Amino acid sequence: MKRYLLYSICLLSMLPALSKAQTATEAYRLSTSDPVGTARNLGVGNSMFAIGPDFSAIGSNPAGLGGYRKSEFLITSGFGTSKYSSAFTTDRFNTSTGNYTKFNLPNIGFVVQARPQNSRWNTTNWAIGLNRTADYTRNIHYEGSTLGSITDSWKEHATGVAPDNLNGFEEGLAYTSGAIYDFEKDNIYETDYEQNAQYALQKKETVNYEGGKSELFLAYGADYNQKILIGFSIGFPILNFTQTRNYSETDGPDNGIPFFNSLAYTSSINTTGFGWNAKVGVIVKPTKFINLALAIHSPTRLSLTDNFNTTLTYDYTDDMHTGPIKSESPFGSFEYALRTPWSATGGIGIIAGKSGFVAASAKLTDYSTMKYDYNVRGNGNQYSTIERQVNDDIKTNFGTALQLNMGGEYVLNKFRLRGGVSLDQSAYNNDTSFDPSYHAGVGYREDHFYIDFGYVLTKQDEGYLPYETMQAPQPLVVTEFTNHRISATVGFKF
Repeated sequence: MKRYLLYSICLLSMLPALSKAQTATEAYRLSTSDPVGTARNLGVGNSMFAIGPDFSAIGSNPAGLGGYRKSEFLITSGFGTSKYSSAFTTDRFNTSTGNYTKFNLPNIGFVVQARPQNSRWNTTNWAIGLNRTADYTRNIHYEGSTLGSITDSWKEHATGVAPDNLNGFEEGLAYTSGAIYDFEKDNIYETDYEQNAQYALQKKETVNYEGGKSELFLAYGADYNQKILIGFSIGFPILNFTQTRNYSETDGPDNGIPFFNSLAYTSSINTTGFGWNAKVGVIVKPTKFINLALAIHSPTRLSLTDNFNTTLTYDYTDDMHTGPIKSESPFGSFEYALRTPWSATGGIGIIAGKSGFVAASAKLTDYSTMKYDYNVRGNGNQYSTIERQVNDDIKTNFGTALQLNMGGEYVLNKFRLRGGVSLDQSAYNNDTSFDPSYHAGVGYREDHFYIDFGYVLTKQDEGYLPYETMQAPQPLVVTEFTNHRISATVGFKF
């Protein structure tokens, strides 16, 4: 699957106070979830939704909490490694490769089990915990030669705007550094590159993504007569996401661009936020061997804050100047809100007595319902126009996406063997393909103790546009990722 990530859009150049983070793509990033959960759930392809008593399943279907017959404490640790290969689509001979690792705590939690006396309610259980629902860690690096320049983008966005009113985070820096200039004083800007646009510039960039999203939750689940399990939960997601860019352009060895030597552009955006949501679920057992499950997740309303800054160094030589000029933006900050989409999940589990189980689930999420709200936290309605345009962009580019999870567990006395497959569909309207992930796991269980290990392999293709331009060649970088993830869960029952 190729997911094309546009770093900047021309709409945002209209509003210097906004960072480049409030785009449709960023709404998608912050709205998606990829919980690792327990090692058991990871090993069976995240298919515990309809089975019941697993701490990961509580996050997707709180009715599973009703299946616990003992109180429990557990903790999961995770390790991941990723390899990538990046190249311009027009310069495949220059391929950059790299790898990175990441450690996290997928979940930690506590279940309190209770059995009412003289009642058909077999259990009334409570749980509190912390689930890691998204990991944003990702690095890419690319380099190569292509037509066009980032100065083309700055020139287009600056057209018709007086120098004093230019965006102080991009076009304004380009003007003060000499990357764009206005000889005729008509607010129509020129660049060194446009006079020799037939030459390919050497481009290089490193993009680092760090952070993640975790959800603190309180859940209740109950089992009625071993036939119906119900549950609900309230979640409080907390996120921290940082993106840093180091982008550069250099004239070729033949010095094909007069005056121009090189430029270096850096940017940093840190997004922090918190929110709340609710989940309700049910598991019905029509027979001893079959579980049918359904859960609804409400939208999450996230209150977000972006802090950002940029720098530009432009190096050129003419009759009056030689050397670099460095310009720095002020430190910007913007507060806003994002509503993530609702989702519905259905699943089935087939219990093979004491020999194990097989299970499957399907989750449907409507990403076209993502919505920004800029008119909050003292902003008034001054950003209403750009808010409407970005939300229209979301409706145009995103639709519903399906996530399928299938897996099973085989019991060998105290040991468990697990496997599964998950399929994750793109939410982009122009790409409805699925990314497959392959899962495996093992476990060992005693009456009051267990330990599990899980593994997943995922491969993805991702497109990246370093800048946006309507009138000049648009570079596209495609990165192929291979991701390995391992987790281990230790639990104690009492």
